Amino acid sequence: MPEPTAKPMPESTPDSTPKSAAEPNLDSNQGQLALGEDGSLDLLTPVGEERLTSWLQEFYGKAVTVKSRELLRHRDLSYVERIELEDALPQSLIYKLVLPPWDVEQDLHERILIPSISNSPQLFMAAHQGQVTAMFMEDLGREALDRSGGSPEIARRIGEELAKTHRSYSYRTDELMQLGILRCLSPIDYETFVSTFAEKLANWQLISDEEKTLLLKLANVLAKPLAGETISLVHGDLYAENIILRGQRLFIIDWSWFTALGVPLMDIATLTMAHHKNGGFERYRNELIESYCFESGRQEKDVVATLPYAEALSRVLFLDWLVERKSRGIEGTTVGPVDQLIKAVVNELISRLHQLSA
Repeated sequence: MPEPTAKPMPESTPDSTPKSAAEPNLDSNQGQLALGEDGSLDLLTPVGEERLTSWLQEFYGKAVTVKSRELLRHRDLSYVERIELEDALPQSLIYKLVLPPWDVEQDLHERILIPSISNSPQLFMAAHQGQVTAMFMEDLGREALDRSGGSPEIARRIGEELAKTHRSYSYRTDELMQLGILRCLSPIDYETFVSTFAEKLANWQLISDEEKTLLLKLANVLAKPLAGETISLVHGDLYAENIILRGQRLFIIDWSWFTALGVPLMDIATLTMAHHKNGGFERYRNELIESYCFESGRQEKDVVATLPYAEALSRVLFLDWLVERKSRGIEGTTVGPVDQLIKAVVNELISRLHQLSA
């Protein structure tokens, strides 16, 4: 990749697993792998101080003094810090390094996301060193929704804002598809989508022929009730931890590999499901759904009836991400071996299939 150029990006957390999933304890720090225990996780080494200093000088247009650096996350494909500076505006930045395929975030911020519509943070600058993409982003503060717990009023605001975002981008789907950045996950394509990664799982001997058949059946079961849904921009990994509160404003972060053109109800499903990344925010499920339906002009009972299918779809997308990791030679996750997690999610999806088919 070329040397630093003025470009943009967000954040993401690939190991998304609901509390109800039939798998090992993935909700707590207990049993988590430290980076280094699995060699396939030691992928990203932060760039040197000299290079970071030159990037900061390029962005600010002058030499600046770093007041403090706070490590927020260091995982296999991403490294995130909060940097505070002296006598500079902005006074702090979110500094993020990513490896492919998370580098899609730069394109999302530069060519897809409009902050006033998507409630996304600003990407101030992006730069490159080898395969590493560096992004300098707006620091929105520390008040993530999963930590603050939310309230009925906040849930209503989120429902309203999501409805506006989904409606705005639904008018631009043809234009966005032509950019070649986003995947399109239309219900008509679910069977092909699932078949592609199910074939890989079968070749790796991680699923049986029966399990492969059941995954394909699930694709068809999901497609029918979702076939009438509008296609729009979908965050794809929208949990309470990815919503930041700053004053009276709400911001959505971590637009990433999961972001696609698809069924908008998937965002509502992930944000209202029982999941450790929601921090209990799902208790305001009714308020969020009611507000979303009011703003979008939909019948609440229809949305509630369709959400279990959208929730299962979000887990299918997560399974696809695990297959993507393994395809890239990444045999671990921050919560355990990728093969173990794949089998657990497959079992979860088959259980969901039985529930939806009952």
